[in-house]
Amino acid sequence: MSLVLSGQGEKASPLLRAARKYSAYLSYPLALCGLLWLLALPYSYFWRRVYFSENAMLPGQVQTIFGAPSHLDAIKQLDTALQTADRAQAIESVFAGMGLDTEVQHFSYDKVPRVENATGTNVHGILKARRSDSVEALVIAASWTTADNDSNVNGVRLLAGLAKYASEQTYWARDIVFVVTDSGEMGIETWLRAYQGLSTSAPLFVRSGIIQAALSIELPPAKMYSGLGVYFEGKGGQLANLDYVNMVQYVSRLERMPAYLHGVSDVSRKSSWWTKYRAAAQMLLRQVRTQAFGSSAGVHAPFLRYRIDAITLAGIPRANDPVFALFKSQIVFADTDVPDIPSAQQIGRTIEATMRSLNNLLERFHQSFFFYMLPANQRYLSIGDYVPAAVLMVASLLVQAMHLWWMQGPKELRSDSPQTRITRINAYYALLR
Repeated sequence: MSLVLSGQGEKASPLLRAARKYSAYLSYPLALCGLLWLLALPYSYFWRRVYFSENAMLPGQVQTIFGAPSHLDAIKQLDTALQTADRAQAIESVFAGMGLDTEVQHFSYDKVPRVENATGTNVHGILKARRSDSVEALVIAASWTTADNDSNVNGVRLLAGLAKYASEQTYWARDIVFVVTDSGEMGIETWLRAYQGLSTSAPLFVRSGIIQAALSIELPPAKMYSGLGVYFEGKGGQLANLDYVNMVQYVSRLERMPAYLHGVSDVSRKSSWWTKYRAAAQMLLRQVRTQAFGSSAGVHAPFLRYRIDAITLAGIPRANDPVFALFKSQIVFADTDVPDIPSAQQIGRTIEATMRSLNNLLERFHQSFFFYMLPANQRYLSIGDYVPAAVLMVASLLVQAMHLWWMQGPKELRSDSPQTRITRINAYYALLR
């Protein structure tokens, strides 16, 4: 660096002399190249097809059985309990009836900082794995409201059915924790901090092992769902492991329940290249906006903050489906007469297959990507594909800054005397800091 900034460097190398002379003009081509690189990313030439790095998951290798009469009875028991008790007591009684270790957590939080305080209630039930020592656990969570502030009663009812299904099986290698909250992300954040012993304001006494992965369920009011939306971004730019996202989309296709990134399906293959380019650009911009502003998209977001791989599966209501009243409708848990419209039974089986795949993991997700961009379903851009664009644009700013510092700095710092070289170098490093 001293050779570049000193007069001796220019005398020794004509290239350095030319670089300093034309540094003002060099920044513009660098910025242009970086911008063109970014604009080229939605083009399919840069995309790669997703694959599994963690083969131990064995997705789709088992026959799903969710939807048995006993699972439906758990749903009916919850509906009956909701009519005679409040939501927390109803969930606790249903979980306790299944043999789960249950606990209710009451907490308070600042709904509006320094203006308004609010209270919330979390209920969780822990299914102890019969073939393990409760060292590791999986979490399935549901809030009474969705990320769009719609009712998520269907998601809670489905979670009760899944809890009944899981309690009947003996092959679990990890404990399974079922969590229901009435405060959305804030409720899960409070529960998670207490579970990990990071908060003593609302402690938990019934706990399991280290959480390996988490799954959030959101089913807005509808009788039928045409698919699932996959949300994988967390706060602070955290992302779930790409193997987790790929596995969910894979098992959803096997269950005839398509899972789309952010609930957006791909355009037709017969569409023009501009239509495909625009759809991919919108998908990339949606992900960049979510990560850049640190906004979250569901109950899964707090888990990612603590380096726990988590995603949200949100049901996509069928178009023109009438909204049914709270606590009074019945989710269809049997195959419908229209085979191309998946039922809630297929959603449950998709989650069942996801749980079985997570149960097969021998260790935490680590082999696949944690930094990626997804332009379309089943396609990805690795970090090596989009980082060069950012490097070029940062280099443009750095070259322009060096030129302005050299041309507008004190004259004594631009002299070639040996006494001022060290001062110039120190000033340069101070500028970088």
